[in-house]
Amino acid sequence: MRRLLCLLLVAVLLTGCGNSGLQERTKKNNTNTTAATETPTPGETTPTDEPKPTEEPGTPTPEPTDTPATPTPEITDVPATPTPTPSGRFGSVEEEQKAFDDFLNDMFIEMTGTDHVMVHFSIEHPEKYGIETEFVITDEEFDMKKAAEEFEEYFEGFDQFNYDHLTDKQKIYYDRLVYELNLTRRYKDIDIKSVNNYLMAENGNAVDSLLTILTEYPFVEEKDMADYMKDVAAVADYLDSLFALMKQLCENGACPTQEMYDTTMENIETLCKQPSENIILSAFRSNAAGYGFDDATVQKYAAELEKVLTDSLIPAAEKLRDNVKTLESYISEAKGLASREGGANYYAYLAQSKTGSELTVNEMYNYLDRKTTEMASEFVKIYQQDGGIFNRYDEVMYGTRDFNVILDRLKKLTAENYPKIRDTKYIVSALPDELCVEGVLAYFMTPQIDNPDRKIIRVNPKSEKSDIELFSTLAHEGYPGHLYQDEYFRHSENWHEISSVLNYTGYMEGWATMMGKNAYNWAMPDDPNLAFFFDLDYTYSNSVVAICDIGVNYMNWDKAQVKKYLSTTLLGSGTSLVDLVFDAVTSDPAVYLPYTFSHFQSLDIIDSLMKKGMTEKEAYQAFLEIGPASFDVLCKHLGLDGEPK
Repeated sequence: MRRLLCLLLVAVLLTGCGNSGLQERTKKNNTNTTAATETPTPGETTPTDEPKPTEEPGTPTPEPTDTPATPTPEITDVPATPTPTPSGRFGSVEEEQKAFDDFLNDMFIEMTGTDHVMVHFSIEHPEKYGIETEFVITDEEFDMKKAAEEFEEYFEGFDQFNYDHLTDKQKIYYDRLVYELNLTRRYKDIDIKSVNNYLMAENGNAVDSLLTILTEYPFVEEKDMADYMKDVAAVADYLDSLFALMKQLCENGACPTQEMYDTTMENIETLCKQPSENIILSAFRSNAAGYGFDDATVQKYAAELEKVLTDSLIPAAEKLRDNVKTLESYISEAKGLASREGGANYYAYLAQSKTGSELTVNEMYNYLDRKTTEMASEFVKIYQQDGGIFNRYDEVMYGTRDFNVILDRLKKLTAENYPKIRDTKYIVSALPDELCVEGVLAYFMTPQIDNPDRKIIRVNPKSEKSDIELFSTLAHEGYPGHLYQDEYFRHSENWHEISSVLNYTGYMEGWATMMGKNAYNWAMPDDPNLAFFFDLDYTYSNSVVAICDIGVNYMNWDKAQVKKYLSTTLLGSGTSLVDLVFDAVTSDPAVYLPYTFSHFQSLDIIDSLMKKGMTEKEAYQAFLEIGPASFDVLCKHLGLDGEPK
């Protein structure tokens, strides 16, 4: 059921790293592939007014911490964890453990779904897992209550297992499922259809997600190219249903902003281009050739694809474009979720599901505020002692922007400093011009379950970020970030196929963002102050935006309150920055939280493990071996006393 937004956001496709001008690494979608998008950059990455050595810039002061401006339900009554029944239903503990494995396998099959285009990103041969697929895209409107009821059905028989009889690995999955079940029950009454126009989001909207699917389609065997033609046709058939859902959201009051509308139309225009200019055809040629197919085979299927585009997809996209133009009258000013009935509760769901945290939104706010305040204070201390840091920031260079050279270096450093993994290969390539969206730095394509060696990193060659930041970005996506974490867990004792359908953005981005931070120290080993400043540029600025996100979408802040809060930060409160931040957080609620809040939680967990006597390397290994999970489950199995707060 964490396929909660169904296809709309492509549920689990790429693990991405972007960088808003405040450099943001965001997740666009997520599957056992995980998708990458980026959020807009709220402003300059360095303080607009450099603090003098004798003055300390104002530190963030929280807005209300108890009662938000609008009624906003807090989570106080969490549904009870299923209570294990006494033993006796199984002949032995071993039989019970075997039954639990069977239960996980069955749930994996049920949760994977049947839409071929989605399943293909997760599994090359679904038939080997007993999964039957069809070349259609589910077009039902999303309903939280219905999704929750369907999810409950997956748990039939779950209460027959005695927790104490399970293996350590099984207990982890038991606890993960309890977390999923409780989250689903907690928010099942949300009416998402009148709260947020998720189909037209500025980053990772439904059309953008379809483009990602069609341009990143895995071609491992020749049969995949034949299947691709059917999936492209299925996308064409889906576009009428997609418009009907967009229109329904608008009619319910979940209206897009001008920026959301414009971005959606730009994505549709990309779909509408004739075959000679269409990114789908050029991406097909490039991807198929990259998998090693001979030119004759590629040309054969390219000709078929051109016909499918001409006869089906392009006409359907042109119709969608004309239909979406009729929604222009629904464009409204940017406003937070909390301004709509039920919006604050929906934001609470987004915040907890994206971060994997059981903390309330107010607790997240206070935690983030404390962390940003600490970072600001640390910066002031450093600046008072090292006034030349700004000059070095502008001048420092890593020395290369060659993706392969950087990743080879990161791979070597990871092998020297982190737990060992098997030798891995990867493909890193530049995104085509048509997909070089401003703010998207890179993303990692998670391999299919039965094709674990297919590791692909895409990088935006048009990014104007420095080569130091590119070094950190590739650490985030590759070694020791997403690629490394995926490889480590996939070959650990705790891995199970069901992990591909249980999405824990907070854990995965928390880890990868930690690794991007650590990479600054590798890039500047003799200048820890400058390494901290690069991390401040990324983490502090994005955390400030995340706090504004909570303020606007949960506490119902208006622009004046955003301005008031920003005036207490290192970023300042210029009008253009206030507008940019407000537009960013209303277009994509909660998108910053996994890269800020979950990042700090991950750092605190590693610190707690080291305080218990582990070396840093041992702490990282313990974190990796539990695998993706909510933070309360992660902390429980690491022997820690609850998640950081």
